[in-house]
Amino acid sequence: MNDLDLVQDLRSEVRQSDLRTLHGARERLLTAMVPAPPPRRSRPMVPRLLGVGALGLSIVVGVTVLQGLDGTDSREGTVSTPVWAPAASVKSLAERASTAAAKVVDVYPRADQWLYTKGIGYQARQKGTSKAGKRWTHELWQKGDGKGRARRYSDETTGKNAPLATGTPSGSSDAPRWDVAYLRSLPLDPAALLKRLRKDGENPSDRPDLPEAWMLFRDVKLILQEGAPPPRLRAALYTVVSELEGIGIEEKVKDLAGREGVGIYLDRGDGTRHEVIVDPKSYAYLGGREIFVGGGTQAPHSTHSTNGQYAEDDVIIAWAQVARGIVDHAGDLP
Repeated sequence: MNDLDLVQDLRSEVRQSDLRTLHGARERLLTAMVPAPPPRRSRPMVPRLLGVGALGLSIVVGVTVLQGLDGTDSREGTVSTPVWAPAASVKSLAERASTAAAKVVDVYPRADQWLYTKGIGYQARQKGTSKAGKRWTHELWQKGDGKGRARRYSDETTGKNAPLATGTPSGSSDAPRWDVAYLRSLPLDPAALLKRLRKDGENPSDRPDLPEAWMLFRDVKLILQEGAPPPRLRAALYTVVSELEGIGIEEKVKDLAGREGVGIYLDRGDGTRHEVIVDPKSYAYLGGREIFVGGGTQAPHSTHSTNGQYAEDDVIIAWAQVARGIVDHAGDLP
């Protein structure tokens, strides 16, 4: 057999392709030859809310550790740049906080230990008066059993420093509780927590004419400011306020310490807006503000009247929580 006969015999063993098969193969070949488009580069966004990570407290029995409010050990002395990601509402923020907090365990001081917090405050000068604005530093120690409390104030405006004052928490039924023992008793389920806060805040004698939404927001705001709750309880409190009528959100606001966060606010009805500022990465409570927005329909209820004293968007009071830790004695620092 010569070479030509061999080629003809081999060809006869191969299945012959019809025109439809050849056309399909041609299309697949042409498609494969088209270069893939370059990966799409996303442009920087200025979204409604921010992305976050979990805040954990590192506390070892017998050893006191102070953790930064951004979730890092304060001894490192660094704070990373906030990472912002879209969130449409306070509910979205609360959901993210709950997801992050589920990865950690809430830690409270033992009955014989103390929770330490440090904050800085500011009150604006009232226009048309000789009363000057003021700044101060406030340190608070709360005993783990809820039966002891100590405070120390430093007036930065006058330079006067008050000595450490100790005592027991007030037993007033009108004032919302925020001591360690009370916070430890609160349920972490948001529905149960809302029910408990409603029960504990029934029939307040200080302002019975105010709507329930405001009274609940006030109580949560005070718990965050004074009680410094750990991550899981804090996330549950965010969920509670996310359901309140009139609750709003403001992106990229700064607390008194200059840290950027997101504001959760509620208008009080007397021309003032009250705001809780949340860290963009750890969901920690950073601080709060009271802002004059005008247009109130109710009489102001505070130590100062807002009528004619402030311009629209003036910050009346600002507060920032700058330290939190567990110590062994009142007056100790982490």
